[in-house]
Amino acid sequence: MSPKKSAFTLVELLVVIAIIAILAGLLLPALARGQSRAKATACLSNLKQIGFGVALYCGDNGDSFPLSAHQSASWIGRLEPYGLTHIYRCPVDPHKSRRTSFALNDFLTPHPFGASSLDFSRLGRVPAPSETLHYAEAVRDFGTSDHFHVAEAPSDGISTHAFAGQVDVVRHGPSANYLFADGHVEGRRWARVIPDLDRIGSRFLRPDGLGNPNP
Repeated sequence: MSPKKSAFTLVELLVVIAIIAILAGLLLPALARGQSRAKATACLSNLKQIGFGVALYCGDNGDSFPLSAHQSASWIGRLEPYGLTHIYRCPVDPHKSRRTSFALNDFLTPHPFGASSLDFSRLGRVPAPSETLHYAEAVRDFGTSDHFHVAEAPSDGISTHAFAGQVDVVRHGPSANYLFADGHVEGRRWARVIPDLDRIGSRFLRPDGLGNPNP
């Protein structure tokens, strides 16, 4: 007597399909999060390379930072001789036509907007480089500008609303990437950046710590 052939019944097939669907539902979000983290890391790496380029530029130019297009040739062109030509865009930047995803903190240029008496355009003039933001990720609608500026409100210091209007503070989920004046980079959640903007004496934007003079 020949052995009985085994085969999937319709119910068993439906069970297998259901199990595959459940596993896919569990795995796909994890894969998406992994891909998102990889892109955030690539963006962070681009900023780190910009930091290296800035350090080399400072060494060759009497400690001066590369400036924005308002003062001279843009920092983008100034860094290109150091081999930095394909690191100016974040992988998830939705603005496809602009040259760079990143913007320079105007407080690190001569006579910045809203504080014309300041000049922190040289590394040696920045009191606490590890605390002061140098480059950030620009919002989608920022256009082609190579820098951002956030002037102080008359009584409320530096506005978090104005900052978030120019800096994409949640480009990578709840966070964004930042390059500081000493060359180190960080991914920071917006909730962590807000206290740096609000705190009296903060050097996060203004190197002299006078951005928020009022309690």
